[in-house]
Amino acid sequence: MKNYVSEGRAIYEDYNHGNFSKKLAEWAINNMKTDDAATGTLKRIKTHDIEEMKEVLKTYKIKLPENTIYTAWYLYNMTFADYPKTITTEEQRANFVGETILDPDSDPAAVLECFVAKMATMGIPIFWENLL
Repeated sequence: MKNYVSEGRAIYEDYNHGNFSKKLAEWAINNMKTDDAATGTLKRIKTHDIEEMKEVLKTYKIKLPENTIYTAWYLYNMTFADYPKTITTEEQRANFVGETILDPDSDPAAVLECFVAKMATMGIPIFWENLL
């Protein structure tokens, strides 16, 4: 596994406190793919905007710390890419986002760490300096 740690990551972490920034969330979401059952290949997901996600969370009374909104947005879209067969309703999506971020024996920053590890194992560099 390649390690793409840079000075930019340290600055990013200091500024965003282990959460997704708007730029990082946009980059991650815009590159999400899922299996296309018809062709057997990967295809980009239809992205869902942050306002849609906020409304879904509000509908199901999911209250998150303000500084985690872009992490939540990343997770919300991830449900379409990684769990299209098991997370299929708005309520399930809202609960997944809420339970992940509010997990009492974890930290919302764990989501970013998992994303970084995923990118590293796939050999995809994250140019932190461009995401500040």
